[in-house]
Amino acid sequence: MIDPTSASGSSSSSSSSSSRGSSSSGGSYTPKGTHYDATIKNNSQSQADQIQKYKDDYAAAAAKGDKAGIDALEKRLLAQNAEHKDWACTEEMMKLTKDGKALYLHCLPADITGLSCAEGEVDNSVFDRYIVPLYKQASYKPYIIAAMIFMAQVKDPVKALMELDEGKNNRKIF
Repeated sequence: MIDPTSASGSSSSSSSSSSRGSSSSGGSYTPKGTHYDATIKNNSQSQADQIQKYKDDYAAAAAKGDKAGIDALEKRLLAQNAEHKDWACTEEMMKLTKDGKALYLHCLPADITGLSCAEGEVDNSVFDRYIVPLYKQASYKPYIIAAMIFMAQVKDPVKALMELDEGKNNRKIF
């Protein structure tokens, strides 16, 4: 479990970059030590290590055909998620932003309180207010996934893209 209160020294640089970003748009950001700014305080490497451990645990269980192990991992992850149900993007939280007009974005799907579930990560009213930019942002997801797959599969992506652009063949197999 990641403890958001045990931040590494890197949190100060994250905090200052957040402050620069918000001030450039006319807003401000001041960490208050609450769960709302836990992502600023969390140590990115420990998060990455935790995710890798879950992947390794799943791979080990799957390799052995251990359905009980996979089920136990899922139960552990669901219990961890349940510990963070106190965080949601609510109307009250949005009122804390500059003029109450922060832009809410999410790559979707999202758990929407009062629509898709009883206790979600965003209030239905917040989601509805930003539905057009939300869907526009989410529409990029397939292209980003395709780009990630391409980058993982091709040794020299620049060369491959240049060859595609030359149009010598209608379709390239990498």
